[in-house]
Amino acid sequence: MPTPDFVLALRDRLGHDLLWLPGVTAVVRDDEGRVLLGRRSDNGRWGLVSGILEPGEQPAAGMLREIEEETGVIARIEAMAGVWAQPEVTYPNGDRAQYLDLCFLARHVSGRARVNDDESTEVGWFALDALPDDLAENSRRKLASALTFDGRTRWLDDGYAAVPHTGPAALAVLEPGGVVLRRAVAADVGPIVRLIADDQLGATREDPGDLAAYLRAFAAIDADPAQLLAVLDDDGTVVGTMQLTVIPGLSRSGATRCQVEAVRVAASHRGQRLGEQMVRWAVDESVRRGCALVQLTTDKSRADAHRFYERLGFTASHEGFKMALDVGTHRPDEEHR
Repeated sequence: MPTPDFVLALRDRLGHDLLWLPGVTAVVRDDEGRVLLGRRSDNGRWGLVSGILEPGEQPAAGMLREIEEETGVIARIEAMAGVWAQPEVTYPNGDRAQYLDLCFLARHVSGRARVNDDESTEVGWFALDALPDDLAENSRRKLASALTFDGRTRWLDDGYAAVPHTGPAALAVLEPGGVVLRRAVAADVGPIVRLIADDQLGATREDPGDLAAYLRAFAAIDADPAQLLAVLDDDGTVVGTMQLTVIPGLSRSGATRCQVEAVRVAASHRGQRLGEQMVRWAVDESVRRGCALVQLTTDKSRADAHRFYERLGFTASHEGFKMALDVGTHRPDEEHR
């Protein structure tokens, strides 16, 4: 939308003086994990969808209005990822402004992305590992914060989280060699499945040749703030993975626990302590998310894995049970209910 009338009225009275304004920004993603961006007509740079709230307008409603007005996309708000004061900006005409920015996570519902007003010259969906080189720095930083959203709105007093200029934001950098631990994106699904399938058990259960079901599962994982699917990235190659699930519960005085699953490191990168560093990061992340317990399961036949986890401080405290289900048809025997 053009500059709101109330801002123009204020400018008539205050001239170029600094204005403190309520702003909204959206990290809108689709089922493929791509993010919605527009190339701004005023500076020619790509950026996240953003705008100014009208007086009395509810922030979430205003954000959805801005998304539709600028891109033609109908979205739904999923969460507020961050709230922060942005640095002061001076526009080419000399106007000074500073924004209290509310950054929302949103999900595509319907509508084809297109240029829908005069604020953008191009609009499109971008994979997180193929962001435009001229993506505005403040959009990069907001995107980085949104990608590490863990269910708690971030209140930042020192600016935005740092983010590399290409690819998804790093969660950690491991040694040796600077292998990056980062959040997985849709393009990683194939390499992840191949890692999971690359052992005696996985080879009998996984089908890397048909990714349709895996991509549906990834979309559900990626949309759930209680889930984190992470990969080890060695200069663009996925060489490890794990999944974390935060589970609130009533037992242990209402303790929250973190379930660690599907820990894998490629054969080419074993022996470098990458798996150990990845699991230790998962433990630290569990503490950051307020968990009182970290738990995992590993197949009884994986003797090397048992020794690995015991060395990291895990104890074999429980006996696990599983039941394979035929979805939609299987029911436990009545006497066991």
